[in-house]
Amino acid sequence: MNGSINVHTHQKISVSLPVELVDYATSYQKIYGLTSRSEVIAKAMRLLREQELIEAYKAFASEQQGDDPLWEMGIAEGLEPSSEDTW
Repeated sequence: MNGSINVHTHQKISVSLPVELVDYATSYQKIYGLTSRSEVIAKAMRLLREQELIEAYKAFASEQQGDDPLWEMGIAEGLEPSSEDTW
């Protein structure tokens, strides 16, 4: 151990969901062996955050296309065409 302590903190909240989403969370928990529905909700929240980041990166990239010659130069920086024979 490197001397650091890894402490996971959790905060309990109350969430009201439609019955079909609660049923889905319960089913998902059982199918994938998660310890609780809270774990299902946490996974869903992480995926939602990841999806939002992906969309933000896409928006940024589309805003940069054609506007910044350095951006365009950086995309191909260090890349050479190759074929499967090279690998």
